Amino acid sequence: MHETHSLRERFLVFFKIFVPILIYQFANFSAAFVDTTMTGQYDALHLAGVAMATSLWSPFFTFLTGIVSALVPIIGHHLGAGRKDRVAPDFYQFLYMALGLSLILFALVFLGAPLVLGHLGLEPVVRKVALGYLRFLSLGIIPLLLFSVVRSFLDALGLTRLSMYLMLLLLPLNGFFNFLLIYGIAGLPELGGSGAGLGTSLAYWALFLISIAVIRKHKKVKPYQIEKIQPLDKTALLDALKLGLPIGGTVFAEVSIFSGGLVMAKYPSLVIASHQAAMNFSNLTYAFPLSVSSAMAIIISYEFGAKRMDAVKSYSELGRLTALVFAGFTLFFLYFLRYDLAELYGHEPEFLRMTTVFMTYSLFFQVSDAFAAPLQGILRGYKDTKVPFYLGVLSYWGLTFPVGYLLEKVTGLGPYSYWIGLIASLIVSGLCYQWRLNRIVKRYESHH
Repeated sequence: MHETHSLRERFLVFFKIFVPILIYQFANFSAAFVDTTMTGQYDALHLAGVAMATSLWSPFFTFLTGIVSALVPIIGHHLGAGRKDRVAPDFYQFLYMALGLSLILFALVFLGAPLVLGHLGLEPVVRKVALGYLRFLSLGIIPLLLFSVVRSFLDALGLTRLSMYLMLLLLPLNGFFNFLLIYGIAGLPELGGSGAGLGTSLAYWALFLISIAVIRKHKKVKPYQIEKIQPLDKTALLDALKLGLPIGGTVFAEVSIFSGGLVMAKYPSLVIASHQAAMNFSNLTYAFPLSVSSAMAIIISYEFGAKRMDAVKSYSELGRLTALVFAGFTLFFLYFLRYDLAELYGHEPEFLRMTTVFMTYSLFFQVSDAFAAPLQGILRGYKDTKVPFYLGVLSYWGLTFPVGYLLEKVTGLGPYSYWIGLIASLIVSGLCYQWRLNRIVKRYESHH
């Protein structure tokens, strides 16, 4: 990261940060994509089991990774203000935080998952696969969260290309382990959908160990002396939690409604599988606006830390325009190829029919996300997280399920009712984030 003086310079800096983030976000989402497609090709009931498991897993996992992502604006502000000596201590506080959060999530999975799955009225095979998938996946919680801290650290330093290279390793690692464990290759037990959870855990352990070896040797990381272990600082840890918890909470509120599996549990297993297939691909396309959001958090925090408000505004406009351009691309791609995409997940005629209908509804996600996601990143760059958290919870939980439930009762839309509720919540959340950004900008301008 460095100071820029023209639109051309800012365009180059933005895309230097954005493109690697986009590639590694695709690699990140590919873990769920690989699990879902490989399980769907194995058996539709196993896909339904993985769908229920990810509905429980995703909100809590993204809640914790959202908390540790607060490292990005913290380090960004340090670098923008020239406080390089503050980087390593904060990095270590987030490592300690990640270890503690890992133990909490591990306990939730082992103690809470059996109770929840046992009360959903699932078919025995679906329940067994879901529980097995979660237990295997929990073995990868520690490396997953620790790697999230390392990745946030590299992103904040502007080393998004290095993050990209590391994340690109996830796809072949995950695919390789999944293939061995789902189908029982090379004398290993045939675990079906549950094996996808173990394959993902093994992939994250391998990725974390590789990332540690890389950052210990990288020349651009050496000036921060992270090889010197820093002590636990309770005050800094609490400050990090205060900033990170609202970020994690906002992501939790959004992801929990998008997983939707608990609502879908009352429908037949084929509906659950179709919902999961369409939502899985929609999540993959979310990598575009999410990457813009991540780039905004990095760049805006750096420029705001240096008090260069003209650059803050310029980068904000550039990021939002980029998100809209990519939304147009994904709209075109998803609409014309939705039938071919559905066949990636299964081949039963009724499954394909429902999946293509779900994918048609997901077209509206693309435009809504392109508007709302960059605003979240810009607000995080300002280190404004608490109010956006309240706005997000109000929008997502206050609209999705009430609108979905009402439509389900008064129309014949069935499970599609809840997707319409999702679309409504995304639109309202985007408008709320825009209102908040306007308030923040006006408040800053009035004091300067």
